[in-house]
Amino acid sequence: MIGGTETRREKARRLMTRIVNNLSAKMEIGAPMACMYLLDNPDHYTSHKFVPFYWQSFVREAGKPW
Repeated sequence: MIGGTETRREKARRLMTRIVNNLSAKMEIGAPMACMYLLDNPDHYTSHKFVPFYWQSFVREAGKPW
């Protein structure tokens, strides 16, 4: 890999391919998901902003009058 006649671009491409293949084998995820992880992209998209909902405290408050 070091030296040789390959261009820097080809060496970088082969290295990234190796990294993606190793990640997908060890984490048992597909290559597209490994690429998304390496590019720091989200694994899903949504148009909503979600907030935590604490169910136990809601049930406790709702059950107080009973």
